[in-house]
Amino acid sequence: MNNYDIIIIGGGASGIMCAIKAKENNPDKSVAILEKQNRIGRKLLSTGNGRCNLYNINANNTEFYHGSFKKHLKTMFKNCSVTKIAEEFGKLGLITHSDNEGRVYPYSNHAGSVLDILRYRLAELDVNIICESAAVSVTNTDDKFTVITDKDKFSCTKLVVSTGSPASPKLGSDASGVNLLNKLGHKTLEFSPALCPLDVVDNSPVSSLKGIRQKGFASLYDGDRFIKTEIGEIQFTETSLSGICLFNLSSYVKKLTNPIISLNLNPYNENYGQLIYVLKLNAERFKNRELRTFLDGMFVNKLGINIMKSAGIKNFTRKTSTLTKPEIESICDTVYDWKFKVKKPFDFGKAQVCSGGVFGDEIDPKTMQSKLINNLYICGEAVDINGDCGGFNLNFAFASGIIAGESL
Repeated sequence: MNNYDIIIIGGGASGIMCAIKAKENNPDKSVAILEKQNRIGRKLLSTGNGRCNLYNINANNTEFYHGSFKKHLKTMFKNCSVTKIAEEFGKLGLITHSDNEGRVYPYSNHAGSVLDILRYRLAELDVNIICESAAVSVTNTDDKFTVITDKDKFSCTKLVVSTGSPASPKLGSDASGVNLLNKLGHKTLEFSPALCPLDVVDNSPVSSLKGIRQKGFASLYDGDRFIKTEIGEIQFTETSLSGICLFNLSSYVKKLTNPIISLNLNPYNENYGQLIYVLKLNAERFKNRELRTFLDGMFVNKLGINIMKSAGIKNFTRKTSTLTKPEIESICDTVYDWKFKVKKPFDFGKAQVCSGGVFGDEIDPKTMQSKLINNLYICGEAVDINGDCGGFNLNFAFASGIIAGESL
């Protein structure tokens, strides 16, 4: 039996930060991280496209979050605001910068810089890191926790579960930690992918648009019922619509019965009248050009042709002068409201994070301690909370880790 004062199951962002704060506050206590991968922080290296979007300066605003823990975020952020997270990284020696969306990155623009300074601090504090050690069971008797891994047995007086979710399974993520909490009596909500591309039905033209990016408005509907609009760069992949604006909409889709995405690619934003005026003007101005070039002044040729195909236009070798008024109006309608039917369910392998985890009401937001089991703490992706793209998920991971660590 390996005995420690504090054991943290999961060496991701929240677990690492929790271990640092726990040891800083309790220098005489023994602290260990149990990580099933061959190194800690592996998933951290993939965040922000490898740049590590640490947090967002707007992350104290709870409107960017979803899940049963959302109503407790204001209390939590009073104890650990964005300012405090910034101060913690400053004390670790990390220099950061932010972009015009409020996303904060290391000055090096490299996630490895973040993981390095975290690992250096763990080493300075003499936190024991035990890798390739997957927890398979947890029991709680006589004010002690016993953690059995696939290789060994551990005991502790205080236990933190900071495991991840099934998102990005190629990076080793799964629901094992939350399953352990469920067996200890916690109510857990089933995981489902969030922040992921939206796969569309097979007869969609997206496969021929693979690799094209276009700024616009993406609106989510449940049938005819409007849900939400996001603005940003829309990316077409072989089977899906992607990009940050689509990722943010994906969190809402699981609750819908007939999810539909409407793209507004109108270069004049919401001004439908201006768009139809310009299309009619161009039809006359370039009347001797082949129809296949009609939208080239607005879009990449392949995108323009597919918009026209979706508008019911045929025979693109004919002259632009042959366009009828109804055809021009149909093209305008498609540019303004191009609909795609969304497939369900999503693929965990394409998801950045998941919704689901331990029910929010069973966790004290002031300490991240379980309300059911004394000396058990829950943080990171094990909690039923997920944020929008832009540093909100890592913000929660670091904040919950800091609070748990300082409460141990």
